[in-house]
Formats: sequence, structure tokens, C-alpha cells
Amino acid sequence: MTSTLDQFGSQTTYAEAGLGAAKTLLLTNGMVAIGIAIFIFVMAITVFAWRFNGGGRSWWIVGGGIVFPLVTLLALTVVSATTLRAITNDAGPENPVIEVTGHQYWWDVVHDPNMRALRDANEVILPLDTPVTLRLRSNDVIHSFWVPSISGKMDMIPGRINELTVTATKKGRFRGQCAEFCGLSHPLMAFEVVVLPVDDYAAYLDSLESEARDAVTPQQRRGKEVFLTSGCTACHAVRGVSENGRLGPDLTRVGARASLGAGMWRMNLGNLAGWIADVGDMKPGAQMPSYNHLTGPDLRAVSTWLESLK
Repeated sequence: MTSTLDQFGSQTTYAEAGLGAAKTLLLTNGMVAIGIAIFIFVMAITVFAWRFNGGGRSWWIVGGGIVFPLVTLLALTVVSATTLRAITNDAGPENPVIEVTGHQYWWDVVHDPNMRALRDANEVILPLDTPVTLRLRSNDVIHSFWVPSISGKMDMIPGRINELTVTATKKGRFRGQCAEFCGLSHPLMAFEVVVLPVDDYAAYLDSLESEARDAVTPQQRRGKEVFLTSGCTACHAVRGVSENGRLGPDLTRVGARASLGAGMWRMNLGNLAGWIADVGDMKPGAQMPSYNHLTGPDLRAVSTWLESLK
């Protein structure tokens, strides 16, 4: 089985691909430069004051120890507040809305929750150069939504909805991560953000309204039957097949995702079969039961059918 931990690059704010990340990086670099300059200046005046033979030591203490830190901290506070305002001032009622709910240990994603409520999982699709309002919530414990290349982090607190406005400025696929310890598999709770041109984003939303692809081959049809008769529908929804499951991720387009298990494994037939047979080994603490009682042919059949859902 192949992990996808490094499939989408490192998680770093220095590979900025969003308005929030760019402004935060500029602020960070500025603060680092100012910090270095302050350190050099303070060391210089400390040496000078130590060697000063006349009076006036109190002036150095008041000026260097009280006035200078207060002025510097006030200036940095103003710059930080201005940067935060610049990051969030694109929030508006006309923004596309995406609702993301954190679970142990996966992400439920609903596009356009006020109108069409298009459900997906473990991938957040964003339109390029468009402010998007993320409604963030948790279904169990405190999680934290963080895509360092696009924007800052925001906590997801049970019983509360937090909003984060993000604007992606580069096309591509970027890795996100839960940034708040949330249990045994917290390090394995990742996700992908895919940034598409506006027209492609609209086409993606339209695709979410369609039903799952029909089973074509005999093995796919057998896999669909195994899915329907083995208890999978109690937790998972597949549009046009079984739509009542809400405890687990929506699987309507599971085969189209680049990763499996919330950003941790490459999506392929072998990893799908391994996940179904022994999910506890691939993601300790996951609430999905292992289906190691399935026969080899049935396991291959249901994996083949799920992999075909794109």
C-alpha cells in the first residue's frame, strides 16, 4: 500500500497559493526582519550604555526598556490587525459557501448548503480567485481546519459554527491537515484542497448532483450487490444507490478522489481492498468496522465497484 503523505507537497506557508497565506507570509517575513533588527539594536545600545561613564543610565532604562518596546509592540499590533482585516474583508453574502464538518477522523464537505446541499468528503474544491466562505463545525471533539498554502487555521468546535473566508490564487491541489489534537489518528486526518477555474468549478458542482455511475461489468455488479447486502449502506451514501447513510463519508465519487482515508493513501484498487478488509490497521481509531469476513472474490468485487465511482 502506498501512502500519499507527500503526494501534494509539504505543508508550508512559504508555498503560498491564497490571499490569506500571501498576506500572512508577508507579515511573518516582516516581523522576522524587524525582530532581527531590534535584537541587533538592543545589543548595541546595551553595550553602549554599559560603557557610558557619565549620568543618564536611567534614560537608557526608560527609553530602551519601556518606551521602545511599547512603541514597537503597538506598531506590530496595528500592522497585524490591518493584515487580518485585509484577509477577511472579502466576506460577503454573495460568496460561495462550503460547509465542512470535522469527524474522527475524516471531513464531511457540503457545497452550497443553503440551496443544493451537494455532499462530498475529504476534498474541498475551490474556485480560482473567488472569495469562498467556509462554515466550519465539529461533530464530536475540537478539530482545526488548516491549509497553510491558502489561508490560516480555524478551530472547529462542537455546537458552534466558525466562518473562514479564503481566496485561492493558484490552480492546483494542496494538502490540508487537522491542526488540533483530536484523538489517536489525529496525525492521519488530512484532506486535499483542489483549486479549479470558475467554469470548471461550476461543472464540478453540477457533477455532484448526478447519480453514481452504473455498474457495467459483472464484477462491478457483484460489488454493488455486496455493498448493499453487507451493511455498508447504514453509514455510507451513494446517490442513486443508497442515500440514507450519514455516519460515514459520501461515496458517490469516491473513485475520483486522489486519496483514501482522509488524505493518507493513494486511491487505487489495492488500497481500497486493504481499507475495507482491515481499516483499523490503516487508520487506528477509525470508527468504521473491518470487513475481513468478506471472501476474496467479494472483497475484490466491492473494491472494483467503488473504484469505478467517478
